[in-house]
Amino acid sequence: MLKGLNPNQLDAVTTDKNALVIACPGSGKTRVLTRKIAYELERLESKKKFIIALTYTNRAAEEIQRRLDELGIPQEQLWAGTIHSFCYQWIIKPYSAYEPALVHGFSIIDDNKKRKILSEIKKKHSVPSYSDINTSLDRNENYINDDPYNNTIAKEFHISIIENKEIDFDLLINYAYKLLKSHSKIRSHLANLFSYVFVDEFQDTQDLQYAIIGQIISEARDKCKLFLVGDPDQAIYGSLGGRPKSLYEIQEEIGNQEIVFKEIPGNYRSTQRIVDFFRNFQSTEVNIEALGQHASESGIITLNTATNKENLYKEFADIIIHNLKNAVKPSEICIIAPQWYFLTPLAQKLKSILPDIPFDAPGVSPLPTNRENFWWKLSRLFLTEIAPETSMSRFRWMNQIIDDLNGYTSGSLGNEYADCRRNLKIINSIRPNETIGILYLEEACKAFFERLNLDISISSVLVEQWDIFFDGIRKKYESTDFIGTPDDVQYFKSIFKPSTGVVINTCHGVKGEEFETVIAFGLHWGYVPHWNCIRDQPYYIAESASKKLLYVIGSRAKKICIYLLNKGERQSQDMNIK
Repeated sequence: MLKGLNPNQLDAVTTDKNALVIACPGSGKTRVLTRKIAYELERLESKKKFIIALTYTNRAAEEIQRRLDELGIPQEQLWAGTIHSFCYQWIIKPYSAYEPALVHGFSIIDDNKKRKILSEIKKKHSVPSYSDINTSLDRNENYINDDPYNNTIAKEFHISIIENKEIDFDLLINYAYKLLKSHSKIRSHLANLFSYVFVDEFQDTQDLQYAIIGQIISEARDKCKLFLVGDPDQAIYGSLGGRPKSLYEIQEEIGNQEIVFKEIPGNYRSTQRIVDFFRNFQSTEVNIEALGQHASESGIITLNTATNKENLYKEFADIIIHNLKNAVKPSEICIIAPQWYFLTPLAQKLKSILPDIPFDAPGVSPLPTNRENFWWKLSRLFLTEIAPETSMSRFRWMNQIIDDLNGYTSGSLGNEYADCRRNLKIINSIRPNETIGILYLEEACKAFFERLNLDISISSVLVEQWDIFFDGIRKKYESTDFIGTPDDVQYFKSIFKPSTGVVINTCHGVKGEEFETVIAFGLHWGYVPHWNCIRDQPYYIAESASKKLLYVIGSRAKKICIYLLNKGERQSQDMNIK
């Protein structure tokens, strides 16, 4: 369990106090988090206790669970997922009857519907379509846009969906906090259930999310510990309300209980030259030293300002081919830009001129983003490869499906090991002949319910979620962003396969990832940072936001970092490559 940890990692894993851990890029943050969770799971003294791991993305939660599987750690007493999933599963779902706005039922809208409604409201108020409207709220139910008029639009959006018995993820968080704040028995119940709460990427946590965590830990006192890990220099979600609170601020959130500070400074990912480069954008004083297998290699950092915008894709193709000839795997090459606006047309051009090279662009997934939707969960089982390395994950997912169905059918399916195993065999045996992805999923889902002798209409929630999920897929393919995107079953299945191709993603999408070669472009003033983050803001705000993005980009690379800036465009003011 503790084997292979360096002294700093070991100190963090074995602490028995509330802890705030600052982990620099490549320091083994996920390793520390996973080992700490495993360490605490083995120390649980009651079968009735749970450990909660809150991650910024579902992918991060699945990575933690995969690593625990490799360690052979039972996970029956672990819950891992995003703060939104946590609030839905542990607060909203069991206690919605206590909130007047939810007592008569509700559904969670997906991003496509949210964008459409916001677009209509912006048009109504003559607000430019490119304006970002943040619908997040703080603990006092105030919207957090700097522009008061944008707050008016955010409020109108929420009023419009609440009237239709709908909520988005921001309202979900808001109602979860209200329930905790107003009902001591909910706080007390959760405080008695949880032994540990882990928070990954704490620097991206919003004020309201800190407040939710604080309500539980304050109520629990010493019965439940808090472990936060992250890197303030990678706080790139400030425009969405993310904030790396200080140790003292977090201490105040949890009722002034003691929190110890831990630091993990070593980088096992990059060459020292790469480390020295991205440290130019560092705001903290953590001394980062390259300690891994690439530490002593020279590394390559290149700035290209001579290529015209129209020829960028050719330059990318040449770099990719050169890397492949030098034995770099496609999955070890990453192309990064600030927004998908830059990446979608590039991905299509590269696929057309390099047809034999695989590409992985997760931003063009055909599935709606709401992973709490029952049909998303069931579709994942139908689209994931049946293999020994996926067996543990598939069993967990099947258990979630059964739990949900038991809620819709008053517990008629059972949730014992044998029940999950039997129903997983049913899933594995269903193989529709359809070749179009959406038709394949519709037929597979219907077949599963027929095998269980269940009618989908048994629950209005299931029917509503069906419409949201499958209409969401159709609307994606109707949008201009999806022109040319494959719609066959194999493409649908590819989104759940481990990445084997050249990764094409945004600066935000690759946070936490690492690649031998990183190619970044579109790093122009107004995008790094984005205008919406810096408009009418002091220069130091723009400078800080810019440095954090450049820090994240540079720290993804192991050996090679290439920056391409369109000829004639103004680069981000903070990037000075020598």
